[in-house]
Amino acid sequence: MTDDAADGQALTEIQMGAAANPAPAVVVAPTLSDAAQLACQETVRILAEAVSDRGVAHLALTGGSGGVALAESLAPLIAAQPEPVRRDIHLWFGDERFVPAGDSERNDLLAAPLVAAGVPESQVHRLAAPQEVSGLDEATARMVHELEAAGLTSDGFDVVHVGLGPDAHVCSLFPGHPAALAVGLAAVAVRNSPKPPDQRYSLTFEVLQRAHRIMVVAGGAGKAEAVRLGLGTPDVIKAPASCCRGRQTTWYLDEPAAASHSTV
Repeated sequence: MTDDAADGQALTEIQMGAAANPAPAVVVAPTLSDAAQLACQETVRILAEAVSDRGVAHLALTGGSGGVALAESLAPLIAAQPEPVRRDIHLWFGDERFVPAGDSERNDLLAAPLVAAGVPESQVHRLAAPQEVSGLDEATARMVHELEAAGLTSDGFDVVHVGLGPDAHVCSLFPGHPAALAVGLAAVAVRNSPKPPDQRYSLTFEVLQRAHRIMVVAGGAGKAEAVRLGLGTPDVIKAPASCCRGRQTTWYLDEPAAASHSTV
């Protein structure tokens, strides 16, 4: 199979996977903080239910402005949960920048308030830093092994928090970038990212589309066009966000971000 044929097959597979899942629901709140609060209230309910049912809950965090708003809202809600719930939550990351541990660019810094709220540090699944592995491929392979060992490549995350880029990218899956077309993989090493830093790790659509619940959180007028594209027909090349659909998907938007959405 030629590269073009393989890409075409991957594109079809990803877009059909998105179309097979329910269309997203949309929740609009006055501010990004309000939208994040609503998402986090639902997140904690789902995580507590998962712990009650299975003894474990898996949450993937996001970065960016949405990730910051979510982490700020989520920490006190988790702290208010009974200790058996807090101790059985596992934290993962939808994507990560391959930079040294503790670097301000790393998304995993957003786990700090959640660890302070009672999630065990041992259950924060961080991407290995450059000084810990031979390179990005090894770091990604290690994370894939962790995902598989946790059953997340088959059973799916309980909740995945997703930020939205103004170009309609999600995680580190960018419009027109070959990493967005990765199939047969739980995660992909992203090189030559159009947004620095240029080396990253990302979950793939294959895993995202298995998630029990995806929550896309976005705010600001600068995201309005990305929202319009992301809520449209699945198109992984033009708007990767449009293919980020789990078994249930909800977009939590502030009023400026929702301005171009037809139901607002």
